[in-house]
Amino acid sequence: MSSLKTGSKLSKKLEKFFLLAMLLPIFYMANSWFQSKSFKDSPLSKQTQIRVHNREALVLELISKNFAKRVNIPLIVSDEFSSRLYGLTAYDKGKITIYLNKKRFKESENYMIEEVIPHEYAHAMVFILGERSEGDGHTALWQKICKQLDGKLCERYVDGEEIVKQKMSF
Repeated sequence: MSSLKTGSKLSKKLEKFFLLAMLLPIFYMANSWFQSKSFKDSPLSKQTQIRVHNREALVLELISKNFAKRVNIPLIVSDEFSSRLYGLTAYDKGKITIYLNKKRFKESENYMIEEVIPHEYAHAMVFILGERSEGDGHTALWQKICKQLDGKLCERYVDGEEIVKQKMSF
């Protein structure tokens, strides 16, 4: 009888263990879903908005200094992008608008602010200077302008490895 009690106790412990093993992932998934939904349904934090504004102001100041131009280009943070895009500079009938992918702020806020903003403003300046070319727009002129606007990583496209390195503490 004692082995039956021991077996029953072990069985109950295993049941509790498996129940816990099932509940933990469910709670984790529910929390992840809630965090994603909360981020999607809310604007960027005030601190992030201030950082975006300050970086934009610096880039606009550099445009004024380096190109003797005052520009008024709307910068819009949107969650309507495909997740692979970081930003986009649109030129339509003489009007330029810069869009930043809100989803990417969650992944790498610093990269979005420090690199994507000058990247997109460099595209805008190429449009303003009338030097648009066919293709993807990442020409030698674009790279030069990007660097003049304090972009550090003025390559053609986003370097995912660079983003991962920025997140590492060592």
